[in-house]
Amino acid sequence: MPKPPASPEAVEAVRERILAEALFIINQDGYADLSMRRLARRLGFTARTIYNYYSNKDEIYLMALIKGFQALAEEFEAAYMSSDNPVEKMRAVARAYVRWGIENRHYYNIMFSMDTPKYADYKGTPMEETADRQNRTALRLARIGTDILKEVAAYNGAIAPEEITFRLLHIWSTLHGVVSLCISRVTLEVGDLREAMDRIVEEVLRPLTKKPPYS
Repeated sequence: MPKPPASPEAVEAVRERILAEALFIINQDGYADLSMRRLARRLGFTARTIYNYYSNKDEIYLMALIKGFQALAEEFEAAYMSSDNPVEKMRAVARAYVRWGIENRHYYNIMFSMDTPKYADYKGTPMEETADRQNRTALRLARIGTDILKEVAAYNGAIAPEEITFRLLHIWSTLHGVVSLCISRVTLEVGDLREAMDRIVEEVLRPLTKKPPYS
C-alpha cells in the first residue's frame, strides 16, 4: 500500500528543519560550504529527498533571508504602532532593531554581516523572482525607517527633508555596529556593551529628539 502523502504541516516542519540547519552551516562555515548533499547528510535524508522541499541551496538561503526580514519587519511594525509620538516611535524601532539582532544572531549575520549573495547576484538567473521577493521584504525595513524620520521632521523640524536618507544610514550604521559587536563578544575585555546599549541608542538619536517649537 503506498505511503500517504505528508500533511502540509509535516512538510513545513521539515522545511523549517532544513532552514535551521542551513543557517547553522552558513554561520559556522560560510555560504560557500553550504550544499544540498551536506544538508541531507546532516539531517539524515537521502540526497534526493531534500530536493522534495527545496530546488537548490540558493532557494534555501533566500527563503531564510525572507523569513528573517519578515520577522524583523514585524518587530518594526509593532514598535511603530507602540506610540503616536514620532520621537518615541523612532526610539522604539531603534531598540527593536538592536534587541532582535542580538536575539537572532544567525539570521542577523546572513542578513547584514556576512559575505553572502545579494539581490543583484540573482538578476538574470532562475532564482531572480525569489530574490526579488526577498529584496522587497528587506526594503520594508528601510521604508518604515524613512517614514518615521519623515514624521520626526514634520513633528519637530529636527531633520531637513534632504537629510532623511543620510540620517537613516547614520542611525542604521551605528545600530549595526552595536549589534555586531555584541554578537562577536569582542568588547568583553573592555566592558559589557549590553550595559551601554540604551545610552548608545539615545546618543545617536539625540539630535532628532528636540521638542517641537510650538510645545
